[in-house]
Amino acid sequence: MKNRPIIAVVDDDEDDLFLIQEAFKACLKEEKVILANSGQDLLARLETLPILPSFLLLDLNMPLMSGFEVLGKLRADSRYNLMPVLIFSTSSAQPDIDRAYELGANSYVKKPVSFHEYQSVVEDLCNFWLNIASTPSSRI
Repeated sequence: MKNRPIIAVVDDDEDDLFLIQEAFKACLKEEKVILANSGQDLLARLETLPILPSFLLLDLNMPLMSGFEVLGKLRADSRYNLMPVLIFSTSSAQPDIDRAYELGANSYVKKPVSFHEYQSVVEDLCNFWLNIASTPSSRI
C-alpha cells in the first residue's frame, strides 16, 4: 500500500494551527496534515513518519526552540536537509527573511490575517508544492 503524502505544520499558536488545518481541508485530497505545537514536537514526530513531508510550514516565533533553530537542525541532519521548508510567520522584517533564506528556507510566506486569506495562501502553496514543483525523494 502506498503511503499518503504528508504535510507538516509547526506553530505554537493554537488559533493559527486551527486556521491552517481548516484551510488545508479545502484543498487536500489524499494528503495527511501533521500538526506540531513546538520545534521539539516536530522533530519527535519526524522520527515516526514513514516518509518525509512533501513540505513543512514553520513558524519562526516560538518559545524554547525558535523556527530558526528548528530550520538549522533540519538542514544539519542528512535525513531532513532536502525537505522543503516554508517559513510561515507574522514577521515581515527583512532581517528575518534574510536569515531564513541563509539557513536554507525554500520560501518565506507572511501569515495571512483572515481565514479567507489563509484559504487562498494554503491553496496556492498546495498547488505549487504538490502539483507544480519537483521535489526530492520523500524516503527517509
